[in-house]
Amino acid sequence: MRLNHNNQKTVRTALRLRRSLAAGALSVATGIALAGGPSRASTIESKSDLFVARQAKTGQTNGWVSVIVRLKGNLDPQRTAALRNLHADVYRRLPIIDSAAVRVPVRNLARLAALPFVSRLSADMQVNKCDEFTVGRSGADVAFTQGGLTGLGVGVAVIDSGIRTSSDNLDLPFSGATRLKASVSFVPGTPTAPATTADTCGHGTHVAGIIGGNGYNSTGSTYTHTFLGIARRSNLISVRVLDANGQGTVSQVISGLQWAVTNKATYNIRVINLSLGHAVGESYTTDPLCQAVEIAWKSGIVVVVAAGNSGRLQSTVDDTQNNEGYGTAYGSIQSPGNDPYAITVGAAKAMDSLRSDDRIATYSSRGPSRLDLVLKPDILAPGNKVISVYSQPGFLASTIPGNAVPGSAYSTGAVLTPKYYTFSGTSMAAPVVAGAAALMLQKYPTLSPDTVKARLMLSADKWTCPDGSTDPCTYGSGYLNIPAALANTAVPNQAATSPSLSQDADGNVFVNLDRAIWGTDINGQRAIWGVGGVNDLRAIWGTRAIWGTSTNILDASRAIWGTSVFSDRAIWGVSTGAADLSGTAAAGE
Repeated sequence: MRLNHNNQKTVRTALRLRRSLAAGALSVATGIALAGGPSRASTIESKSDLFVARQAKTGQTNGWVSVIVRLKGNLDPQRTAALRNLHADVYRRLPIIDSAAVRVPVRNLARLAALPFVSRLSADMQVNKCDEFTVGRSGADVAFTQGGLTGLGVGVAVIDSGIRTSSDNLDLPFSGATRLKASVSFVPGTPTAPATTADTCGHGTHVAGIIGGNGYNSTGSTYTHTFLGIARRSNLISVRVLDANGQGTVSQVISGLQWAVTNKATYNIRVINLSLGHAVGESYTTDPLCQAVEIAWKSGIVVVVAAGNSGRLQSTVDDTQNNEGYGTAYGSIQSPGNDPYAITVGAAKAMDSLRSDDRIATYSSRGPSRLDLVLKPDILAPGNKVISVYSQPGFLASTIPGNAVPGSAYSTGAVLTPKYYTFSGTSMAAPVVAGAAALMLQKYPTLSPDTVKARLMLSADKWTCPDGSTDPCTYGSGYLNIPAALANTAVPNQAATSPSLSQDADGNVFVNLDRAIWGTDINGQRAIWGVGGVNDLRAIWGTRAIWGTSTNILDASRAIWGTSVFSDRAIWGVSTGAADLSGTAAAGE
C-alpha cells in the first residue's frame, strides 16, 4: 500500500517520537544525560586508549571489538543490564583493577564510553611471548659456590605459556620432590583443543628453566656441560596465559596477576616473571596491564618484565646506520615494561668468552617509553642464544626443531631425546633477573620489591658503547651482577620508580628530578629513592651518562636520539606483542 504525503508525514513523526522515547528509556536505565553533555565522539576520545580511539574513528557499523572497561564501582545487575542494552558481553571480570573484559559491537563503542559508570576503555590487546651462559655471565655460579644460594623456598610465578614437568623442574637430585608447586590456566579451550594447564608452546618451560632449572638432564660422568638455571632450587608456579602459539590477551594476563596476588601467601610467591607484552597505546597510569603490575608490586611481589625485541629501526643492515647497521628504534619499550615500578630487562649477547666484551643485542628494545617518556630499560641481562629446558611435543618443537640442542654438544654418551633448546630475546633476559631476585630474597627474606630493584640497579656494571660513549636508554643502569647485588646494602625509603625524561628546545634530554626519584635520606639530605648517601644520578647510570658533576642532562642525547621520540605521541610500531616466537628470537645473533 502506498502512503500519501500526509500519511508519510504522520509515520515519520511517529518514528521520531518512538526513537525519542527509546532514547529516553535508555537514559533512565543507564543514567546517561543525553542533553547538554559532551558529544559521544569527544567522550570516547577522552576515555579511550589510542587503539580503541582509532577503532572508533573507523566508522564501522559491523564487527566486534574486545575492550577492558574500567568501572566506577561494582558491576551490579543494573549496570550489567545497561551493558546488555549495548549487546556487550562480559567475558572476564578483573576486580584487581576494578574492571571487566567486554566484547561489544564496534558501532556501540561511543555509547559504551558514554555510560556514566565507565571511566576508561582499553583494548584487550593480544600479547605474545617477547644456559651456562646465563649462570656464568650473571654471577649466579659465584652466589652458589660462595654463598650456597639456590633460591630455596622462594616462589617464582611464571606468567607465560605454562610449564611442562621435566626432571629439570624437579628437586632431583636432592629429594625427588617436584618444585612445580602449582599450575593454573586462564587460556580458554576450544572444541579441538580442550583447556589445559600444560605448556603446548614451549616458551614458558624455557623461561622456567632459565629461572630454576637444576641441570638434572645434563649432570653425570658423561656430560661435558651442565645447563643450570639461576635459582636452581626455587619453587616454580605455572600461570598459563598464552596459548600454543604464544599468544594471549591482556585480560588473561591480568587474571594471572590477580591469581598470583591472591595466592601469594599460599605459595610464598615473591617474584613474578612476565616475558611478554604489547605495544604501548596509553599512559601507564591508565594501561590496565601496568596497573595490575603495580598492584602486584605493592602487594610485596617483585615484578620482572621483558623490555621487548623491537630495538632495530629497520630489518636490513645498512652500513651508515648505528646499532650494527640496523639503526636504533628509541621509544620501543613494550607494555608493561613501560611501568616505572616494574624491573624492565634488556638483552645482552656474548661476543667471546669474556663477560667484559659482551654487547647489547641489536633487537633489544630501547627507551624511553612512549607517551610517558619513562627512562627504560632498568637493567641488562644475558638473553641471546640461551640454552634451557626443551618442551616437547609443542609449538616450538614442531615449528623450529633446529633449535634443539643435540646431545653431542654436552655429552660424550648417547642422548636419545633432546632435553634442551636454544632461544633468544628479552624474554630470556627477564628470567635471569627474576632468578637473581629469588637468590636475593633467599638471603634476605624481608626485602621489599623496591629494595630488590634499587640494589640490582645500583650494583649493575655500568656499560658504555664501543666508542666510549654511553646511553641509559639502551643500557639502563648496566649489566646484571648478582654477587654485587647480594653485597649491596641500599635500603630505599620510598618507591624505587624509574624516572621520566623531558627535552628542551635545544634538544637536551633531562632526567626529571621530581618525587618519582628524589627522596630524603636518614640524614635529611636529598637522595635517590631516599637511599642514604646516594645523591648523584651517576650512581645508577654511570659516570659518563650525565654531563658535569651536578646536572641531570643525559650525555650525547641530541646526537643519539634526535627529537622523534619526544614529539611523536602516536602508537609506535605494531599493535601486538607478547611471547616473541619470531625469526629474530629463534635465530638470535
